Amino acid sequence: HYFIQSNLRMASSQPLYNLNKDQVEEVYKHGSFLIVENMPQGTEFGIDYGSWSTGPRFMGLKMIPPGVHFVFYSAVSKEGTVAPRAGFFHFFKEKEILVKKYDAEQEILVESDTHYTTQEIDKMLAPYPYQHYQRWCSLTTHVTQVAVQRVQPVCTLIHAATPLLSNPRAAEDTARATSVEDKLDAHFIQDDNQVMRFSKLDRKRNAAGLKARDLSNFYMDSTISLNHVIAQCSSTDELLAELQISFVAFLLGHVYSAFEQWKLLVDTICRAQQAIVTQPSFYKTFIRTLHFHLKETPRDFFVDIVSRDNFLVRTLKVFFENVLEEEESRVRGVEVKRLKQGVEEEEVGGEEGEKRREESEMKDSDEEEDTPSDGVISERSEGGVDQELRNRAIKFRNHFEKYYSWDFSSRDEDPVIV
Repeated sequence: HYFIQSNLRMASSQPLYNLNKDQVEEVYKHGSFLIVENMPQGTEFGIDYGSWSTGPRFMGLKMIPPGVHFVFYSAVSKEGTVAPRAGFFHFFKEKEILVKKYDAEQEILVESDTHYTTQEIDKMLAPYPYQHYQRWCSLTTHVTQVAVQRVQPVCTLIHAATPLLSNPRAAEDTARATSVEDKLDAHFIQDDNQVMRFSKLDRKRNAAGLKARDLSNFYMDSTISLNHVIAQCSSTDELLAELQISFVAFLLGHVYSAFEQWKLLVDTICRAQQAIVTQPSFYKTFIRTLHFHLKETPRDFFVDIVSRDNFLVRTLKVFFENVLEEEESRVRGVEVKRLKQGVEEEEVGGEEGEKRREESEMKDSDEEEDTPSDGVISERSEGGVDQELRNRAIKFRNHFEKYYSWDFSSRDEDPVIV
């Protein structure tokens, strides 16, 4: 297994034709195969970061690394019109041969019972694009089979444009509609079997039962909402898996609702002030995950978003403020506490005051001895933000200020007042 992974790592940074004979044979021996029957010529077909326009002899892919992959395709008409993309996640086992066939009527891939030997169709199989493998792995580090099964549609096929069904209550819904657009929409309903099943995040519902004095803090600190999402995912790792699945579904599957879910999760995570203090390991991993997401997105994509609603800059600015100001507030609190302590000692005076000062000095001395002599700050300051998390956040902020010329220093967001 280690030898296989070593060969994959070497292959991940270069095209397949740059590998030597032994590496190619090893990858071929342990890789998986995806065989596709009846795929129309000219179809846009891809896996992960590689895509092709299929030729007349195309029958699939070979040498696929074991693990999770996203396969996608779009039918193309004779006039060149490209249909909305469809795709699916699949966890390929070592040496697996997955056979699909194209259903021209539905324009989707379905299961096939045909059995093949890879030797007979080898020349009709395209090799996996190993030059993009490392990039693909960076986007799916947390994706598990459990997470995919929980989030993907019941039918397992992910559509860029979700198929609609006729609404059996169209007459009633049309009568209640107040606009022309609502009247048209009333004739159709989404097919629940073909909709991605993301975690639900309803902030209004989560706020139910809170007293008026707690509502302002609730809308400024999304920790309660974050905990609701984590409970649905069963763990923080599964939450990060959903974040990655939603990003891949949008980036490669062209699913807009997945992008909306990604934005919702990023916003909730960034605004959870208490969680930033109590779950530093999760946030350190979140920064790394988000870094690779933004790295794979074209610069002009975020320029467009910023010009419309400023979502990403605004959300990340709140995150950086939560990480850095939390520590600054803790330091100020310690200074105030010591100042008050000094005032009390002066007021007491005499022997008792002198005794308190000596105890305080002994305590400070003990704390200094506990501090590493090389200047390394402890992993987590008492009651504050984890120092490593703080350092990573600063590096993350500096990188994107330089790369995108974004300014996170301005304070233009209005406070929430209830």
